[in-house]
Amino acid sequence: MSGRHVLVTGSARGIGRALAEHFARLGWVVSGVDLDDAALIAPGYRHFRADITDEATLAAVFASAAERAPLDAVIGNAALTDLDHRRAVDLDYDVWRRVLRVNVDGAFLTGRLAARLMTPRRRGNIVFITSSLAFFDHAKAEDAAYCTSKAAVEMYARVLASELADDKVNVNTLYPSVKVDTGFFAHLPDTERAALAPPDILNGPAAFLAGLEPGALTGVSLDQQRWDYDAGYRRTLVRGPNA
Repeated sequence: MSGRHVLVTGSARGIGRALAEHFARLGWVVSGVDLDDAALIAPGYRHFRADITDEATLAAVFASAAERAPLDAVIGNAALTDLDHRRAVDLDYDVWRRVLRVNVDGAFLTGRLAARLMTPRRRGNIVFITSSLAFFDHAKAEDAAYCTSKAAVEMYARVLASELADDKVNVNTLYPSVKVDTGFFAHLPDTERAALAPPDILNGPAAFLAGLEPGALTGVSLDQQRWDYDAGYRRTLVRGPNA
């Protein structure tokens, strides 16, 4: 897969940075998007500083990135949470709106722009990084905005997967099944933070989803823990739904 081109949002730190570095090591052309600057990630990496909720700016970033090489994969990773982890009844409306705007509106714009570039080529992979907290049985007190936003992204991915299936563009989600050291858990005691998984925990399954052939696998929520420890689950995904 060397020479393919991936764009990663939220690439300045955490999971996004780990992904950008991983794809660069695999020989991909890597474009990163973040509201903040990023120190050199790897030779050949190009950083675009942008707000993913700014439609015009993000469209210009995608256009500039596509001039480097056609986009084979786009990973929507950028996200926020309420770092104070307040109960819904105590959550400021401004905080709620900001989390939903970045996590949901940003994902919408990212997916739409990716789809517009990929459908004419009838190939490409769109991957959204979500969370186990997106699912009903994992709803977590004091994280209403984050849980709600990631559930919305899961549904958006399903709709987009259905709409783009005839164009052979794969749309999937990927979520860690454990707490990851991304900065979202700065409120935890040092002993608990030391036990957090490293940000590179999604590197393997993300590379798998980003490298899928046209129409190979779409509309799937990939569980990182099952991918890592359940060989049968992994084989099912690798073989595809029609194997």
